[in-house]
Amino acid sequence: MTPSPVYWNTSGSAAALLTYFDQLRLLSPTELAKETERARKNYAKDKSVFYQLQYAIVLSFPGGDIHHAQQLLEPLTKETERRERSLHALAAMLSTDLAERQRLEGALQTQTRRADDLESKLEALKEIEKKMIQRENVIKEKP
Repeated sequence: MTPSPVYWNTSGSAAALLTYFDQLRLLSPTELAKETERARKNYAKDKSVFYQLQYAIVLSFPGGDIHHAQQLLEPLTKETERRERSLHALAAMLSTDLAERQRLEGALQTQTRRADDLESKLEALKEIEKKMIQRENVIKEKP
């Protein structure tokens, strides 16, 4: 079953953006790529907070550009005049989530590198042990 096309309500509400997020979850990677491009074009035409957040939301999906999403959210989270409180609260929540994801991805990369390093050290120790056993066997065989 193919999901219905993504619908978004341009009323500018946080609820509309949450519904948009929920609909994005159902898209295939190809459909998500098309929606990302559509969101980019909408934001290029209309630099409103709504379209800025919509673009950041679609970029925050796996395979998206988290760094670009963070760049879009940064001015919204720092803005002090908040006429659209719910949209700014949503931006702050998304920004916090993305920052945590980046932190966890960094920690995972660090742990992966550490595990790879330990694996190579273990292999080196196994190779040393193997050579020592071979040397012992040669010594035992000599009269």
